[in-house]
Amino acid sequence: MATEPKPKAVGKTKRRRRPREEIVDYIVAIEDWDWGYSFSLNAERRPLDPYQEFRHLQIRGRLLQPAGLKPEEVEISLLPAPDLVGERRKAFEPIALGSLSVRTEGISGNIGVPWDALTPILQMLIAGRLKFVLMRGPRFRHRSAKLNSLRLETKLTEDDV
Repeated sequence: MATEPKPKAVGKTKRRRRPREEIVDYIVAIEDWDWGYSFSLNAERRPLDPYQEFRHLQIRGRLLQPAGLKPEEVEISLLPAPDLVGERRKAFEPIALGSLSVRTEGISGNIGVPWDALTPILQMLIAGRLKFVLMRGPRFRHRSAKLNSLRLETKLTEDDV
């Protein structure tokens, strides 16, 4: 008589936890910048606003940290976000401030900032005072990284390096 195999015990399967993302500092030495502005009538079919306004600040530089990441050329666009001013921003549940992407010509980034922050940033760039862009977020994954923080600084401290 053949013996039947024992039924396997039904147990709980352990859920595999997602590993914690390593947070890194991205430090860029500012080498150049450019400012663009446009203002026009809104030609959309049913516009919410009769005007279209676009302004952005592009900062170009060299990646200092993390070391060894190629390419080293970085271009970051700071774009005004009117929704980040006053009470309207309390309604957001953001997952990131912006992102960085690795491309063949360099690393590019888009970061939304409160529209009223662009004026003092632009004034500091004109005066030649801002020297570094410090960003923090997870390490690049699939040639992209979401950013949790942004700082523009005149100099680096020991804590930054």
